[in-house]
Amino acid sequence: MYTHDDPAQRSRHTPAHRRTGNEPEEDPTAAVHRITEMLPIVQPPPRPRMGGRGPAVIGLALLGVCVVAFVAVLVALRVLPDPFETAAEPLPVTTVTPSAAPRTARFAQPGDCVANRGTEEDPDLVMADCEPGALQVLARFDATSDTKECQGVQGYRYHYFFDSELAGLDFVLCMGKRP
Repeated sequence: MYTHDDPAQRSRHTPAHRRTGNEPEEDPTAAVHRITEMLPIVQPPPRPRMGGRGPAVIGLALLGVCVVAFVAVLVALRVLPDPFETAAEPLPVTTVTPSAAPRTARFAQPGDCVANRGTEEDPDLVMADCEPGALQVLARFDATSDTKECQGVQGYRYHYFFDSELAGLDFVLCMGKRP
């Protein structure tokens, strides 16, 4: 039987309560809260992965390129030494003394000694130390290739002449053996 005075029966059978699911004493929004409590909690789907190790490899490669570029800039600015540059040894310093005599007989003066490195037909006179038996220049005549100039020179036994197309470069050396 149905009586409107019984609250337990009224709540079950009243059409208004059936529609909202509310009890007469309840707040009308309570049904919404109850429904949401019964639904499972839905979380957003996880972000798709970027492809496993790919991003890590790309990141390490970019880091390596940055380090190489940084070192190259430091080498270019001469902050770091160039690893490909070989250390050059310093060149030996050669000192030339003003008293060093030229090695050819062209510059021989009286009192100098010369040696023949050629033959009698094709002589090659070079400056030499004045040792016993060496050829010593007794006289020098410039701008001539006439060996008769040596006839009046004391101790003369050998001569050497240089004949050039330019007469100003010609000379004759009158020589004798050093005792």
